[in-house]
Amino acid sequence: MNIISTLTLRHLQENKKRTIVTILGIAAATALITTMLAGVTSFFSFFGDMAVQEMGYWDGEFKNLTQEQVLELKQDPRIKNVSVADANIDITGIRVQSDASERMRVGNIIHLDSQFMENKILSEYEGTLPAAEDEVAVEEKYITDNNLNISVGDTITVELGNRFYYDPDGQKVVIGGNYNTNEEFETIENKSYKVTAILHGNRPTGSYDLVHYISGDLVPQTNYVDIRLKKLGFRSYEILKNIASDHNLHYDSLNTEYLISYFAFNKDSRGVASIVPVGMIALLIVIGTAVILIYNAFGMSLTERMRYLGMLASVGATKKQKRASIYFEAFALGIIGIPLGMILGYIGAYFTLSFLGGKMISTGTLVGAKEFASTVPVRMPFGVALFIIFISCLTIFISAFIPALKASKVMPIDALRQTNVIKVKARSLRINPVVKKIFGYEGELAYKNIKRNGVKGAVITISIAVSVTMFLTVMQFCGQVETVNNYDWDVPYQVSVTVAERDSERFEEALQSLHEVKDFFRNQFIQFEYREDPENPDHIPPNGDILNSDYLNSKYKKAFDSKVISVCTIPDEDFNELLLKNGIDPEPYFNGELKGVILNDYNRSGRKEKVFNEGIIGQKLFYDEPEGNPPAITISEMVDYEKDNYIFNLVPKKCVVVYVPDSRYMKKAEEVMGDYATASYAIVTNDSEALCKELYGLMDTEEFHSYSIGDIEGSMATMKVVMLLLKTVMYGFTALITLIVLANMINTIYTGVIMRRKEFAMYRSVGMTEKGFKKMISLETILYALRALVVALPLSVVVYYLMCKKAYNLEQFHLNWGLYLVVIVVVVVIVGISMLMSISKVKNDEIIEVLKEDIC
Repeated sequence: MNIISTLTLRHLQENKKRTIVTILGIAAATALITTMLAGVTSFFSFFGDMAVQEMGYWDGEFKNLTQEQVLELKQDPRIKNVSVADANIDITGIRVQSDASERMRVGNIIHLDSQFMENKILSEYEGTLPAAEDEVAVEEKYITDNNLNISVGDTITVELGNRFYYDPDGQKVVIGGNYNTNEEFETIENKSYKVTAILHGNRPTGSYDLVHYISGDLVPQTNYVDIRLKKLGFRSYEILKNIASDHNLHYDSLNTEYLISYFAFNKDSRGVASIVPVGMIALLIVIGTAVILIYNAFGMSLTERMRYLGMLASVGATKKQKRASIYFEAFALGIIGIPLGMILGYIGAYFTLSFLGGKMISTGTLVGAKEFASTVPVRMPFGVALFIIFISCLTIFISAFIPALKASKVMPIDALRQTNVIKVKARSLRINPVVKKIFGYEGELAYKNIKRNGVKGAVITISIAVSVTMFLTVMQFCGQVETVNNYDWDVPYQVSVTVAERDSERFEEALQSLHEVKDFFRNQFIQFEYREDPENPDHIPPNGDILNSDYLNSKYKKAFDSKVISVCTIPDEDFNELLLKNGIDPEPYFNGELKGVILNDYNRSGRKEKVFNEGIIGQKLFYDEPEGNPPAITISEMVDYEKDNYIFNLVPKKCVVVYVPDSRYMKKAEEVMGDYATASYAIVTNDSEALCKELYGLMDTEEFHSYSIGDIEGSMATMKVVMLLLKTVMYGFTALITLIVLANMINTIYTGVIMRRKEFAMYRSVGMTEKGFKKMISLETILYALRALVVALPLSVVVYYLMCKKAYNLEQFHLNWGLYLVVIVVVVVIVGISMLMSISKVKNDEIIEVLKEDIC
């Protein structure tokens, strides 16, 4: 080790506190980068695992290829394997003879070649997979549901055909999937198959009860063809697109969830492409904040070492050696800070993923994950670890670059005279006479001290301003996210059930006998959607004349942008009470045409700002073709929001909603929808999961029609976990950045005060009293805080406004003045405490001894 490196290490040892703070700053920045990247990598890998568990192995899927096209794909050197499935829906229905109900007897069969089976059958199974045209694998559940006595090697005989129903226009619709109470079965032929395997809950083929083998040489006319790449990575999407282009094909779908686990980049998807810009911004914020901290530390170090660098230059040290002194200091700090930060970041990622991942899985946020995992494991591949080290090293290098450049230019005479420590022109020290008149000579000194500190003072100011701006912006934006979150409201029921209106009386009787049901009431939620549906050319939107911004008040011109108006039916007695509270006569609403009242509130905030004007009165919700669609509704009055009225929690926030009495709505609905009219029930229970299982059993045994069951409590729990994840990321990120900036601020103030010991001793030597000294320091504290706040407060308002504008939520732009007041007080307190802690280190200095030192 050469003399310069030895001196550098000795300098770091002599300044232990600043060295420790700098190491902690590097560690904090590295930890934040590690947590971010490890978290993203872990989630992506977990999504990939889930995709395999749910859908098997495949990367891209084509539809209806010819035999020649399949052969070309098999010969492509970029493709690992090609698999074929028969997609003819007319032969995917089966029905077995058994004593079970029709619902249990009817099922689905899928026809796959051997490669498709290898890619899709991942569960445990008995026997061997089918390898001949007369062989099938059977799901164990289908056997038990039908009480069949079948083992491996036995024969199963089924009716092969299609399942279908007739839509309101009388058109035949062939279906698959779950059983529909209105469906029928058309038998094409009776088939007997040899059972070679019994599957134990294979999820990729979970919607099929039988898996039938087809020859790999056979390519059905209607088919699905899956391909797998030989190598997956960042360029996988590009390779997949090139394959399609080279063979003049178009993908029916791509396995996005699986591909992102390999960080496959696709600018047209919501996967890596959507995360990269956000991640880059977050990384730049971390790097920028860390650079301020570490640069400041190196700058202070350079100032302290200016004299001995000059002495080294006087005895022949080259520019390269002086520059290497700073770089060696950076290396010494980094070799401790980076590993420490990576360890802390990994631990942070582990606990964060254990908590949030467990919550997301337990509430069903990650659909299907509960079956094979209890939490999200931390994944940090070697390449990601190298990237973290590279980013951390880059951060340290950027921080050290300018101080190293300055060190290389240190000249012996200037260093010994310290002529380059403070460079300030006289006119910059001019002070407003008002400051001197109000605060006296102490105020004048405080003002000039800040000016004399130059870069150091600017660093402190910028550090405080950045921290305050980020804190205020993120805190307010998090509050806005909570306000506008459509799913964050107190739903007054836990389970929702829909049945055919003709079954409603029978269903109500059944509900009264169920132990888990505490209460229930009828409640329909209907949406008039005015947008075109490109996937459903038969969809006819309702008349859109009502979506007129002239009916909206100035702050809510975007209320119709969703192109959806909701209708909520409520029990007649609650509808009457609502109208009476708003001074409206209920009687006209139970006669003649169907009429409703519109809620004159959009965010459920209770503010006096009204959404609609009188122009909305008399407008109608209706379809040009009433047959099979919800009945027409006239908006007759507007009602105000009440915080404690449960009916306003039946629909989400940020929703245009019209309330109508349930009895009148159902009468009109039956006139236009006939047997397709449904009744919906909101059910109160203490155990939504148990009640849903009980209701599914009831539906199966009692043959209810057109039913659906929704676990609202489970869905809300999912959304709460998503919000928790969002808040954790936003608040956690802000907290860590704030800690880094606070460390920077305290380090800067502390080091700056220590380096001014001679200056303070000089003030005392010319007669400055302790009271005057404290006054000067207090005024410096206030000036630092005020300078930062003058920049940070308006900047935070601008950034917050731009974020609201970007989110198309300018009506949510409301400043939290209480938060601003708290931040102002906290900033002054933190700066004050930092100054006082620093001053306590020099208050007992002996004037003569300090003036004799060569610190500055």
